[in-house]
Amino acid sequence: MIGIDRYIDAEWMRLASAVVRGEVARDVIQERLEIDVPSPTVRSKTNGILNRMWFPQDRDRFGVVDGCAAEAGKHSASEPAMFLAVGIMAYPYIRQVAEHLGRLIRIQGSCKPGEVHRRMFELHGKRTTIDQATSYAFKTLGSWGIITREEDRFRSLANPLGQASQFLLNRAANISRSSVTAMTDNDPLKVFFR
Repeated sequence: MIGIDRYIDAEWMRLASAVVRGEVARDVIQERLEIDVPSPTVRSKTNGILNRMWFPQDRDRFGVVDGCAAEAGKHSASEPAMFLAVGIMAYPYIRQVAEHLGRLIRIQGSCKPGEVHRRMFELHGKRTTIDQATSYAFKTLGSWGIITREEDRFRSLANPLGQASQFLLNRAANISRSSVTAMTDNDPLKVFFR
């Protein structure tokens, strides 16, 4: 399942995290989306993606989301890791894109979008939906401060990763991967952090 078929802006993630912390009402997200997203159909899909990320139904995911919201509220520098954690837990496709980016950036120092597209096509087949979802993931990861695009290449922004953020990112990665193994220093998701 791809599921992520829209770009998700960091500002919307900040609002959703504030809702989880109880700082703002949930309808603030909808009000902001009405300003930023003119199409009712796209707005509805975007709202659905944010709901899946920030308001999960199962207890394990909600515990991680609650921790991510709290950590993002304490330190804005932890937002990239916390947004990534929430994103990969709800949408393994984001994790797959981020892992391919991480592997290629670790080996080459940067990578071209086509290199990641090619790997996603190998996993999911060469379809327009895969091409679009991968492009949305790039734009989303850029907005969250995970990667930057310089000319025709992506680079890591090497965000700080505190102990609490690392713990939460590890839990989210385990849920996304259906694993119990802790992330190692060589994990492709860690390329984006220092």
